[in-house]
Amino acid sequence: MKKEDIFGLFVYLILLALAIVFGFTVLNTHASESFIGGQVGTFGYMGFMFLAILTGLIVNASLFELAHMLGAKLGGYEISSVNILGLCFFKEDRKRKVKFRGFEGLTGETKIYPKDNLVNKKGEHKESSPYAYLWFGSIVIVIEVVVVMVLYTLLKGDGKSLLSDFAYFILTIGMIGILILIYNILPFKLDTPTDGYKLTLVSNPKNKVAFNELLRVQRAMEEGKEVEIKTFTEITNYTANLNLNKVYQLLDKRDFANAEPLLDMIINAKNNVSYSVYIRARAQKIYINLMNKPIEEAREYYEKEVPASERRDISQDISMPSIRVYLLMSGLLDKSKSECLIALNNVIKAYKKTPKNRQQIEVDLFNETLQKVVDAHPKWELEGYKLSIQEKADKK
Repeated sequence: MKKEDIFGLFVYLILLALAIVFGFTVLNTHASESFIGGQVGTFGYMGFMFLAILTGLIVNASLFELAHMLGAKLGGYEISSVNILGLCFFKEDRKRKVKFRGFEGLTGETKIYPKDNLVNKKGEHKESSPYAYLWFGSIVIVIEVVVVMVLYTLLKGDGKSLLSDFAYFILTIGMIGILILIYNILPFKLDTPTDGYKLTLVSNPKNKVAFNELLRVQRAMEEGKEVEIKTFTEITNYTANLNLNKVYQLLDKRDFANAEPLLDMIINAKNNVSYSVYIRARAQKIYINLMNKPIEEAREYYEKEVPASERRDISQDISMPSIRVYLLMSGLLDKSKSECLIALNNVIKAYKKTPKNRQQIEVDLFNETLQKVVDAHPKWELEGYKLSIQEKADKK
């Protein structure tokens, strides 16, 4: 398990513990004198509180993303989509659409990209600023919690009326806001990047530039457009991500010579980037070695530089770059047909996660990779796993 996963699990356990304490102290105490509980019993009160929790999730998730939207607008960004608990609002072909989609965050995600035409008072170009976007979510939740406490105090009464039950309903909504706030302000890399973590990164001026550049590149990828990507020599999580995107463009041109130094910079800065970014860079390095260098030289690097834990993590990463590498490691170095088949059986799943403007590149790179294994082991009969033009059309 990766370091951020372990820390993320620890944070979730703390949040769960706080929720349990709130339930068994505040709510449990109130249940015995609740007006609703007296009318419909314990299960009726539990249903009432479940409705409060559900309302709290919806209200807080909505407030949080609305605050992100406001912060993004004030910071000079355009909004490409807003996802609240999986319900995603976006524009496509100039039409507003709503779909259920996954998201990177605790309760939702607002995707943004910097405006190109921002100017200061002197008429000079200026960069979009992420600070309002990253601060406003937490600020709005703090305001909400203050309002909740005021309303709770005013409505609580003697704790035995319907109005008092409503006070505890509101208090539960506020408690969920507090849990979301705690998660969001943590300045650490968890299973998803929090606003607090992003704020620590963009405090570095180079990271601020890289933050906007990465948003610009991600937007272009979503639209299926090709874009020129800047590269950086100072490695952080954002700059490493951009360098990896540049590596992709270089691999498309089979420009291994210029791609390898970018990967080496990320690998050598392991402690400055998240493990997922690092392991993708390691995977691409192994790929270049196996595709472009003598097999013995590639094997020496693999055996000396890549520990078993990293080999395992590459094999478990469901992405086209990692699957290509896993296939090569299994076929050319470990010579395991069964491991090759495991990699091949995950190709379709990984392909569906590939951005539109990378799908053609990945089909070509994957087929070249598979051919290398087929040439080494013709009796394994793996030719049928190649991606065809028709298959690509079907997947679109």
